[in-house]
Amino acid sequence: MWREADSRTYKHREAERNEPMKRESGSQPRRLLNEQYMQLNRSFNFFVQRLKQPSPLHWHEFYEMCVITEGTGMNVLNGVAHPLERGSLFLLTPADFHEIYPDPNSVLHVYNVIFSEEMLVGELRELLLYGNASRMIRLDKEALLRVEQEYLVIDREMREPKTAQRLMVKGALERILIELLRQREIGSVGRGLLGDAAATSSHDAVASALLFIHHHFREPLSLQDAAREANLAPGYFSTCFRQTTGITFQHYLQNLRIEFGAALLLASEWPVTDICYASGFRTLTHFERVFRNKYGCSPRQYQQQGPWNAKGQRPHQP
Repeated sequence: MWREADSRTYKHREAERNEPMKRESGSQPRRLLNEQYMQLNRSFNFFVQRLKQPSPLHWHEFYEMCVITEGTGMNVLNGVAHPLERGSLFLLTPADFHEIYPDPNSVLHVYNVIFSEEMLVGELRELLLYGNASRMIRLDKEALLRVEQEYLVIDREMREPKTAQRLMVKGALERILIELLRQREIGSVGRGLLGDAAATSSHDAVASALLFIHHHFREPLSLQDAAREANLAPGYFSTCFRQTTGITFQHYLQNLRIEFGAALLLASEWPVTDICYASGFRTLTHFERVFRNKYGCSPRQYQQQGPWNAKGQRPHQP
């Protein structure tokens, strides 16, 4: 059984995460920040949640990995609804937005570890972050028991810190992520948001930059930033990038932003202006022009097609 938290900070964070998030009408979409949910000088944190009410649409500055141990509901990830039940495991990146709905008369029990990008490095990082469908799975009974044991390790380390606490947490986290890798559907590895070019390209430097772009595209991001991540000169990186993806860096970045904005329009009632800035665009005029060129209508017209057009209606499963 999971014990009650001992530290005041831990108890405060657990209670805070259990409260449904609220957004005032017309306010900016909420982004959960490291400084709000991680203790000083720590790159991870852990929560036990019991969700009775919906958790409204939001995203995180950090990575988040959750496993459902009891209850049923729905996780709407980047505008796509996925059922939740015991054994559901999902990994969220800073580029994802989601909302959770417990089913009527159900309470979702969630074990939740959040962590910064520095905890996710090397080969494991590259294997995990190609796409989002492959980052949401259902564990079988044996795998769920193993994952629950790893969460117990993290829980114990958070309550009773000892020497090499970070290494213990990192090891448990990596073992959970490996379970995700091993159990996701055959054929999903290396596909998804980054596409076939990134998954099959022999240009490792560009592949590394693509991962970086996909998890920072809503921030101010330049060709120089991406080239620095690839450890290439900007001019040479630009050439390699186009050879790998078939389009320029700016076109690729703009596509990511506008597709994110389109998904958010369909998944929420947020004002178009909020969605514009949340998607990484700096001006509403530019956002509307790019949107109309790609989708043939204005963002407002597009939003009217979404599941939220009927007040109070939940998003549908695909």
